[in-house]
Amino acid sequence: MTVAGYNTKIFTTTFPDQAGSDIIPGFKVPAVGATILRAYCISDATFDADGSNHYTVSITDGGATGTGTTDIGAFGGASVDTVADTENVITMTTDSVDGNDWIMISYDETGTVAPGNITVVIEWTAGGT
Repeated sequence: MTVAGYNTKIFTTTFPDQAGSDIIPGFKVPAVGATILRAYCISDATFDADGSNHYTVSITDGGATGTGTTDIGAFGGASVDTVADTENVITMTTDSVDGNDWIMISYDETGTVAPGNITVVIEWTAGGT
């Protein structure tokens, strides 16, 4: 019998009706490293983005101190609309994170934005799949 799939963890956080850019610590990866299986965000408000008014939600590998700036996944940007209460996939550029690194979650807005509350969910497994 295998235990594959039983070690999946789910991290959830919310940016409450942001009025500006912000970055928050998510979680510290265990010493064996981690693989991000899936990440997404859900806003409770519909928002029509354009070149001057938009937002981005990013997942960053913060390194061992949490101050690193390597984005490993993002959703949003110019002309990326959101529908209230709808899952938006965060596109990952890598799914592997080194042991003892911090996963940071950032919200960045440009122009006039009213995204409501944004919940970010990261499904991950320790040490890989």
